[in-house]
Amino acid sequence: MSNTFLRSTIEDLSVELWCEIFEFFDASELYHTFDNINSKITSILSEITPLYFNIITIRDYNFTSNVILPKVINRTNIKSIKFDQEFQIEEFFTRWSFNTFNQLHCLSLFYLGEMGCDCSCILLEQLSHLTSLDSLHIRVGWIPNHDRSLRRLFQLLFIENDAFPTLKQLVFKCNQDRILHLQIPTTTTMKQTNLELLTLPCLNLTDFLQMLSCVPYIRSIKVNRLYSDLDRTISIPILSSNFILQHCVYLNLSFDYHTTFDDVKLLLQIFPKLNRMKLLCDYILSNGDQWETLLTEYCCHLRNFQINFHLQYHFFDRPTSTEIQNSFSTIFWLNRNVEIKHDHNHNQQLLSSIVRFKKYE
Repeated sequence: MSNTFLRSTIEDLSVELWCEIFEFFDASELYHTFDNINSKITSILSEITPLYFNIITIRDYNFTSNVILPKVINRTNIKSIKFDQEFQIEEFFTRWSFNTFNQLHCLSLFYLGEMGCDCSCILLEQLSHLTSLDSLHIRVGWIPNHDRSLRRLFQLLFIENDAFPTLKQLVFKCNQDRILHLQIPTTTTMKQTNLELLTLPCLNLTDFLQMLSCVPYIRSIKVNRLYSDLDRTISIPILSSNFILQHCVYLNLSFDYHTTFDDVKLLLQIFPKLNRMKLLCDYILSNGDQWETLLTEYCCHLRNFQINFHLQYHFFDRPTSTEIQNSFSTIFWLNRNVEIKHDHNHNQQLLSSIVRFKKYE
């Protein structure tokens, strides 16, 4: 038999099969491995293959900007760009404008310091008008009160009607663990967004409640520090009695020492469909009977629950392990197979406690 009929090489694979293979690689790996093998593969890479950039090192940054992007003919195939370190982000999007990435779905930005150090308001305006962006992740080093770029970002997200029209996920994180005063501008003209997932580092309880009217389709909310006003005479916005977030099924909040059970009650009324909830709070809220009442009335769909108690202020007379154990030992908790774990220091003083259950039906 002729060798012609036996010949089978990797170059003979169909375009569809090449595209399936390329799905397992990020853009840098693709071009390091497959670029310049032959004209067919080069054409598939530059014109057909969806590209996902994961820019971790300065080598990745230079290779992306100087080698890959000049070769990509059809830039609508660029679907994701993730910066895992701080590079010249402003310079990158000046050289390769957002108009280049009009089919970009996911963008992750990283700033060692404040966001405004390398993110102009012009860049944010361009970003906010991407018509396919559905996921935005931002990590910053700290949040100063004067960060104009950050304030402009939240204006675009929650006030400007034509900005971020397709955004469904916003994950905003901060490297610093101290109390940060992230402010979301609130006006009478706040818009409804399409957000389904929202993660924020810190927020005032009043701002948080006002913001909820902007996220009617939200499914998951996480706030790493939700703090109450020290002045309890400040009025908390009264939402309409029929204002509820029907789609939200996951809530992850960290309360400060000033949070009361009335605050928690106000929040839970808004989320009647929760099936998972994770909370962090001070021992001042370690009353099992109160939690039983709230969960029974407002969280009938809850299947996965965890609450971490820890001591935020040392002048508070913390309960003992036995008192915590007894407080969460009623039929309500036992029927849900409650688990309670305690952490003590070398003097056997209670440092933290975890109460959780996972209900199966």
